[in-house]
Amino acid sequence: MKTNLKIIILFSFLLAIFNSCTKENIEESPSEDWIDGRTVRYTVLVVSAGNTSFKSIMAADSAIVSLIMNNRTYSSATDTNGLATFNNLAAGIAAVNIKYPNHTTANLIVDLSVKTDSVIDSDNLRNSSTMVAMFPLNGQGTANIKGKAFAELNTDLLGLENAPPDLKISSIIESSQLIDFVNHTGSGQILEISYEQTINTTNLNASSEYEINVPAAGSGLKIVIKADDFVYNQINGGIPQRKIYNHNADTISVVSGITYFNDIIFE
Repeated sequence: MKTNLKIIILFSFLLAIFNSCTKENIEESPSEDWIDGRTVRYTVLVVSAGNTSFKSIMAADSAIVSLIMNNRTYSSATDTNGLATFNNLAAGIAAVNIKYPNHTTANLIVDLSVKTDSVIDSDNLRNSSTMVAMFPLNGQGTANIKGKAFAELNTDLLGLENAPPDLKISSIIESSQLIDFVNHTGSGQILEISYEQTINTTNLNASSEYEINVPAAGSGLKIVIKADDFVYNQINGGIPQRKIYNHNADTISVVSGITYFNDIIFE
């Protein structure tokens, strides 16, 4: 119960503070939050998932990593190796926010708890590291999904008709896979992870076609395609009858730089 309360409090601080983090207001890593024999050196490695598999490192230079712990906020820009380090952190739970231009924003809740039997280094610190993959939002490293939408608007005719134009089509990063794009070693563990900018939308054109650009990964990223429901007077035996049409979501694993075709069938 105490852990859940801490998580809620930390997320409320995220909303209020993280949006104001820029390179100009970056604070130094903590040096005074020290508990005898229980401090942690925490390193965050930020990589771009767009053009590599997750295990291959494409460092994200100058990503902004912000951390909230014990009512204090610390921010650091990653170096050319994609690393941001926070020294002498007190053991406990931290909220971490990572921003990288043209990529999804990542939010993590990290437990940096220290075990009494863990090894202490020469600086009296225990080490903990998190590797986070960021997904590109446009351009190189993304994928493209296109197709056409169909529905049975007239049962008196064979086959399906084009779905009405202007219906909204959404692409969403499938959430259950996100933990696969984060690795953690050393003290503690990742408790929660979420990505922002994970939903894209477009509309069917006059020919009932759609095309949408989506985040991708070199190792494949599962994208859910979902169309809005619509109401139409379906012709059945020459008589129009009101019918609600819906679309069961499609899931596509997309690799960077590839175009996929996915037709939408309304039921």
